[in-house]
Order: sequence, then C-alpha cells, then structure tokens
Amino acid sequence: MLQILQHLDSGHTELVDVPSPGPTPGSVLIQTSHSLVSLGTEKMLVEFGKAGWIQKIRQQPERVKDVLAKISTDGLIPTIQAIRSKLSQPIPLGYCQVGRVIDQGGSTQFAVGDRVVSNGSHAEVVSAKSYLCAKIPDNVLSADASFTPLAAIALNGIRMMDVKPGSRVVVSGLGLIGQLAVQILRAQGAEVLGIDLNPDKCARAEKSGAHCLRAEKDFNPVPAILSWTGGRGVDGVLITASSPSHEIISQAAQSCCHRGKIVLIGVIGLNLKRADFYRNEVSLQVSNSYGVRQANHPFSAQNNFQSVLELMSQGKLVVSDLISIQKPINEAPEIYSHLKNPHLFGISLTYNPRAESLLRKIELKQTVEGNGLNVGILGVGNFTQRTLLPELMGIENPPNLEVLVSAQGASTLFSAKKFNAASVATDPDAVFKNRNIKAVFISTRHHLHATQTVTALENGQAVWVEKPLALTEMEIDLIEKTAKTSSAILMVGFNRRFAPLALHARKVIASQSGPKTITININAGSLPTDHWTLNPAEGGGRIVGEACHFIDLLRFLISAPITQVNLIERFTDGQDGGRYKLEFADGSTGYINYLTNLPKTVPKEVILVSGSNWNFKINNWQQCRGQGIWGINKGWGLFNKINKGHSHALALFVHAVELHQSSPIPLNEIIEVSRWAVRMQAMTRS
Repeated sequence: MLQILQHLDSGHTELVDVPSPGPTPGSVLIQTSHSLVSLGTEKMLVEFGKAGWIQKIRQQPERVKDVLAKISTDGLIPTIQAIRSKLSQPIPLGYCQVGRVIDQGGSTQFAVGDRVVSNGSHAEVVSAKSYLCAKIPDNVLSADASFTPLAAIALNGIRMMDVKPGSRVVVSGLGLIGQLAVQILRAQGAEVLGIDLNPDKCARAEKSGAHCLRAEKDFNPVPAILSWTGGRGVDGVLITASSPSHEIISQAAQSCCHRGKIVLIGVIGLNLKRADFYRNEVSLQVSNSYGVRQANHPFSAQNNFQSVLELMSQGKLVVSDLISIQKPINEAPEIYSHLKNPHLFGISLTYNPRAESLLRKIELKQTVEGNGLNVGILGVGNFTQRTLLPELMGIENPPNLEVLVSAQGASTLFSAKKFNAASVATDPDAVFKNRNIKAVFISTRHHLHATQTVTALENGQAVWVEKPLALTEMEIDLIEKTAKTSSAILMVGFNRRFAPLALHARKVIASQSGPKTITININAGSLPTDHWTLNPAEGGGRIVGEACHFIDLLRFLISAPITQVNLIERFTDGQDGGRYKLEFADGSTGYINYLTNLPKTVPKEVILVSGSNWNFKINNWQQCRGQGIWGINKGWGLFNKINKGHSHALALFVHAVELHQSSPIPLNEIIEVSRWAVRMQAMTRS
C-alpha cells in the first residue's frame, strides 16, 4: 500500500509502498478514501527535518538536559549514535483519515462497510484503535468528514472553557483549527473575536460570524478586546497560533475578565508573568489534542469526533470551502511543497481502492542463496531497529534476513532496506510458514512472546526471544514442554551474561571460595502511566519484562540455583519499582534494587560484588574497579564503550543453530529465571 513518510534527519518527504496492516483485536482496519493534511503539525515536522543540527536543538530546548544526562552516563559517542539512530527512522504523516471498515477488530460499534473517520495516517489502509474512530452520518461527505480530528482538537479546547450562549471568546490564530473553532463557538452561541496576521484568514473567519483584528508587528490587541467587551474582558481565549512569542500569552491574560480562562492548543512562548494572571485570577489550561485516548470517557476523543460529525450533519459546521487543494495520494509528496503558501487552508488527499493495497508482504529482492543461516524477525520496534538488527548484522558471518515482520509496515521497510532483507510483511505467518527460515528472532510486545515461541519451536525453528520469555507460569510450563521435545533450540535475549565485564566478573567470583553478596542498582526511570509495558495484559509489568535481565545476571554470576526471593520494599508510584533479596543454593545472596525515581545523571546499572576480604564494582558496563584480588580492574572510564554483550550473545546463538549445538543458555536456567521473574512481578503488585 502507499503511505507518506517523513524523514526527520533530512526533511525528505517520501511516498513508499509498504505492507498493509492486518486485523488486530481492538483496532479497526480501514481502507482509505480521503485524508486531510494538517498544515500546522505536518509543516512543523517537515521544517524540523530540513533544519540543521543547531536549529533542531533550538526547536527542542527541553531535550538538551536529557542529552547532557545521557552523555554523563553513557558517554559522548553512544549519545550521538542514539540521536542519529532516532532521527534516521522515518515517521508516518497524518492523523485525519476517512474510509470504509474492512475488519472491525471485534468491536461491536462498527461493521464491515461502515464509513468511518479515524486518527489514521496518510496511507491506503490504516489500523486505528476503535476508540479513536467514529461512524460518519450519511449526509456528511467523506472529504468533509476528514476535518473531524482537527475540529475535535478545537472542540476539546472549547469544552475546557465552559462556553455558554453569549460568552465572549477570543480565538488567537486563524489557521485551520482556528477557523473550525470559530464555527464551533458560534454554533454554541458565543460571540467570537479572531486575531491573525493574515487578512485572508481574518476574512474567512468573518464569514463565519467572527469579529476580527488583523495583527501586525508589535501589535497589542488588548485595548481593542477590552473595548469590544465594554471594559469587562473576555470570558476566554483559545490560542491556536504557532509562534515563539511570549507576548501572546501575556496579552491573552490581560484580555480576560475575572476568572477568565485561557486554553492553549497551539505552540507559543510561555514565559509567564504572574501579574498578568494575578489581578483577575485568570486560569491557564493546555488542551490534550482531540481528547482522552480511551473508551467510555466523557472527554474522550471518540465523543469529540461524534460531536463534530453531528455539527456537520446539522449544517452548523461547514468545511467544504476550507479545501484549498485536492490531489490523489500518488501525487504526494509534491503537495508538501505548498505548505508555506499563506493562503492555504486544507489539502485533501483522495484514494482509489486497489487490490494491491491489501497485500501484507512485499518482496524487495530475490532470497539470498548461500551457506548463511536464513532467519526471520518478528517485531521491528525501537529495540530491534537500534540494537538487535545492528548487532546481529554486525557479527562475523551474519545470517540472511529472509523477512522482517511488524504490525506497522513503514518502520519495517526502512529497516529492511538498511539491512538488506529479502522481504517485509505484517503477517507473522510470513515467518512461521517459510520453510527456508531456520531461526526466528521474537521482539514483539510481551504478551505475544509465549505463543510465538511455541509456534516456532513446533515448526522446528530455533528461537531467540527477547525478554521476557512469558508472562505466566502456565505459559512457561508449555514452553518448557515444547522446548524439550523440539528439534530446535531456545534462547532468551539475556545479553548481560555475555558482556565482557560479566564474563570477567564470573571468573573472578569462581576463583574465590565462600558465599558472595551481589547488589545490582538499576536506574530504571519512570514511564508514562499508560505505557504498554505497565499494562498487565500486554506488557506484564517492568519486573517480568525488564528486571528479569538482572535475575539472570545474578544466576549467571553466582552459578547456583535460586532458592528463595523476598520483597524488601514495594514502591507505590505505579512504576513497578522495588527492592528484592534473592538467596542461592551455595549460600550467596543477591539484591536487586529496581529504582524508578533517580535523576537521569545517575548511571543506569551498577553491580557491587563482595566476598571475604575482596570486592569490586562494575559501573554501567564501562569499567570494573575493585580491591583484594589481583587483575580485577578493567576499563578506563566513561569514554570506554558500553558493552552489554549483545553482539557476543547473538554470535553464539547463530553459531549454535548453524552447527546444531545446544543453546548458549541452558534451558533449565532460562526456565528457572523466567519463573522467578513472574513470581517477583506478582509480589510487586500483590
């Protein structure tokens, strides 16, 4: 299918052919008929991509501290590499899409054939969460309905103001969202005063019933606004402008009546002056795009979508004359050269249904013939793109990439071209039903790991599964049973046990008699509360999904079975943080401190090891320092490259598959560590 992608490193906008997404529970699969270019957001992304490094930094000053923190813990070169890697990955453009449902993903709200609007991208087929879709009334044209997400952004901001008939509201910025806001406010009985630099935009807002002020350089609209309200001030100001100026927010506050409300939708300078807000107790709120992204919420995006469509159906929101250009999708990305035209409002893209747009696999070249191992990759997210694939294809005698599979074809295509894969797909069967593939790398979301691991092993395909192996002990039981009867080997991506400093530490520990004490401090940081990793059904939690690395590392370093685990402290911030004590069969003790509230300048991982009259510390996989043992010191500080063992682990796995050897990690240790990870996760949330 055709899709528009934006390269943030170069500013290049590209129309590419990628595999179509497939059916997913909870998501609606839609074949597109129309989409709308968001002039504000998409213009910003295009201009960001074309900007130089200094300009990029100026546009995102809030990220500078994060970069400096990463340099202090990881070093300069790894930080630069991480930034370049992130910017090199193209992103899909667009979030205003209309089409017909071809699979409802189990939703009872929609049926196949329904005409719907979603927040999908500019692509011939999109997969959108059902709660981010809405059915279009029969009397609303599809091209008009594509304005719905933008109008919902305006509506969401307006709802924060508690607008009543007769309310007086300023709309600062009369671009596309501003124009829609004017109409919605007028439909609610409000008096509207619009402000913009562009006379054409002012004229268009006046047609919708607004009074307008044309802003000029050093223009102060406050006297005119106060005059318009008889000196009282306005009930609210909706800021939809995009400008670095700090004066916009100051003037908005000065324009408000007692306890007036300012709602920010656009991006402006926010150097606030207390006096501007103090006198009239003015409040400021920032609107969250088109609404809450979850089902059954009174302020949900879906409710806003439905309200906008109802206004269109009633003739209270008219958008047809806001379409300045209408072009077929195959003429993109030429249309993006028009974004700087100050007279434009809406750019509408049209699509003709094609059978080819539903293909879920695309061949890029002939399958490589030779002695190399043929492998498939399931899941092409950030970890796969930035770590797994570069490390795998960087080993001596790397395997042949038969197919890369991911739910979203855009990122998959980028990686496939970069690493010379034969094909890309969005259907896992492209891996499981390919008899040429002898090994499968599973890097999908955690709830899929167990099923995909069992399927591959039953096919006789060797499995490298990124942690965790599974989310429940029942799944672990099934995997253990399958692995013991399969002709193929199983390995979990517990790479840290293969790190040079871990191998060095194990030799040191093995040379010393008596029990040992090992403490691992992890600066895990915090995640957004709605991050999928924290979702029990999808991610399983951070202990089973991430801290399992350190359970395995302790098991490897101590070389004895785990006999007991106790929860020392459970954090209550909803981030799965905690402290654990692990006891081992040889009398050794391990501590895992999974910390989620530390500054970013604190090293990510520190391992402290001690025994009778000796100790050493591994600092962030860059250096090892200790005393009491000859030859313990290794590495020379922060400029030493961080090596967590990915390359060595992958090389050993590939070598084992090629030579039909046993797994580099014994099956009993994989199962043991995975069981304790599941139990420790349960302790954290019990």
